[in-house]
Amino acid sequence: MKTVALIAAWLVCTPLWCQQFDVRVDSNRMLIGDLRTAQLTLTGIAEEQVDSLDVTGWLERKVEPVGSSPWHSTEEGLALQMQFMVFDTGYLVLPPLHLTYRTPQGRSQRVSSNDIALEVYGITIDSTGLAPLREIRKESLTLRDVWPYLLALVVLLGLMALYLRRSKDKNTEEVIVEVPLPPDEVALQRLAALDAKKLWQAGKIKEYQSELTHTIRWYLEEKFDVPALESTTGEILSSLSKVGLLAQQRNDLSEILNIADMVKFAKATPSATIHQDFMVKAEQLVRTTRSISTEEE
Repeated sequence: MKTVALIAAWLVCTPLWCQQFDVRVDSNRMLIGDLRTAQLTLTGIAEEQVDSLDVTGWLERKVEPVGSSPWHSTEEGLALQMQFMVFDTGYLVLPPLHLTYRTPQGRSQRVSSNDIALEVYGITIDSTGLAPLREIRKESLTLRDVWPYLLALVVLLGLMALYLRRSKDKNTEEVIVEVPLPPDEVALQRLAALDAKKLWQAGKIKEYQSELTHTIRWYLEEKFDVPALESTTGEILSSLSKVGLLAQQRNDLSEILNIADMVKFAKATPSATIHQDFMVKAEQLVRTTRSISTEEE
């Protein structure tokens, strides 16, 4: 008994008996001339084995295939969608479709599908002679349809641009860019302002000498890029040894800075004429060194 069962199972599962060809349609009720889709499913056959599909039986029933997709693999097997139209009315039974394929041994075999029952109805014309209502078809948009809206959009954008431009002009303030004065001009202005204060004439000798030397140190630092404001008199003279000062300029600068140090730190009291003399020498130092070009300039 076991041997018989095994033989029966082998016969059932041979390629000859395991082929299945199924055809289904998306709707069994349709209007004459309508387009319908048939889903063809094929199991037990590989895609490369498929040879040809015979639809002669459908053509004899006034069923006309109008296109199909290629065979493709799905979970159920191979599948194909075929669109068709029917040009007859009534209850129709479409005969099976026949598929020819090749076996792995190269022999040609054929498998048939199930038949399909359809109900095809025609267009009913009433006694009034009026044609049936048809679907409303929307016309495609043309330039004539949309040009009023485009014109309105262009005008609106132009008005917005004009408004924004006028608003910007109203809110724009004049920007004044100040060009910094060169160090020599700034130093001469500060010396002139110091001379106008009449400090040493009022007995404020230390304040006068401090402001005078501070202006000179600031000028040297800005002009020759040396740390004059934070250096001693000796360090300043040493830093200026390579900038091209004349001997008289170095002597005047050394005299002004050294006397000012004595006034500020040793409380020395120089003669009254030396204050005005130092102002003249400071102004002369600035004017005679303004033409010296530095590496930065």
